[in-house]
Amino acid sequence: MTAMKTMGIVAATLAASALIGGGAYWLYRRWGEKKQEAEVDPEDLPNDHDDDGVTEPVTPDEVRPRGGFMDRTTLPDDVKQKFIDAFGGYAPPKDEILDNLTQEDVILFGVKSEPVPGYPSVREEILTAKVRTVEDTVIRARISEPALYSAHLGAHAGHGFRFGEMVEVPRGVIILAARPKPNGIENYGKYGRPAATLKPSHSTKKTYDVYPGTPYDLVMPYISDDIEFHVDREMVRFELVGSKGLHQQIVFSEGSMRGDVTLRALDRDPKTGLVFVARWDLFIDP
Repeated sequence: MTAMKTMGIVAATLAASALIGGGAYWLYRRWGEKKQEAEVDPEDLPNDHDDDGVTEPVTPDEVRPRGGFMDRTTLPDDVKQKFIDAFGGYAPPKDEILDNLTQEDVILFGVKSEPVPGYPSVREEILTAKVRTVEDTVIRARISEPALYSAHLGAHAGHGFRFGEMVEVPRGVIILAARPKPNGIENYGKYGRPAATLKPSHSTKKTYDVYPGTPYDLVMPYISDDIEFHVDREMVRFELVGSKGLHQQIVFSEGSMRGDVTLRALDRDPKTGLVFVARWDLFIDP
């Protein structure tokens, strides 16, 4: 029996707990409300954010959302109790557990935002990520659920960790390692909620950043069994997961070459041949 199977807090009914696959952010909802500072109107903040007596322009890089990993020992007792209620115990995984993780497994870890000019209040959140590789000091994993506090909101700084992003998580901050129960879905939605809904670039004039191994919804003018999807680069692979209404869900493979790619939807009409339907300009991030 593997270490993953013997781990007491890895329950066989993870899906029923609504913890894994639900982002786990609900564990922090109560705690976040307790820690919230009084709302501050950013317009009331001084231009001299570093208090050196000199008013300076704020650059975009200075105010971009950013953050780091939380010390798991700082979890409050009521958050730990949520894990105890869901799994019958709270015990962060030891190296023996982490060494045996596979790409079927997920990890949970806490992140916190860093205050920046105009956004002085800190946000904290637990994120879920799917394991990609196990290394000596870190677990490389891809964030697999939407983050609530990635962006700035009000006076609160965003932490900058995004759905689909690959992160190197230090072993010492991992709160939980587990293997989710299959959701039983075969088509649309089998990989979870979409990270974004992408309208055709030929109408929006936008290029969209996308991550491999992450579901996205393409907004289609119409759906037909005769529609084919083509990319303009040979080393880009994707899976058409299924459709819902006029949304076609797609996932690019982890092995796809990174960078710019154009995806086209073409309708193979028996009389006129291939007919243009839609185009998406994409940039596949690491």
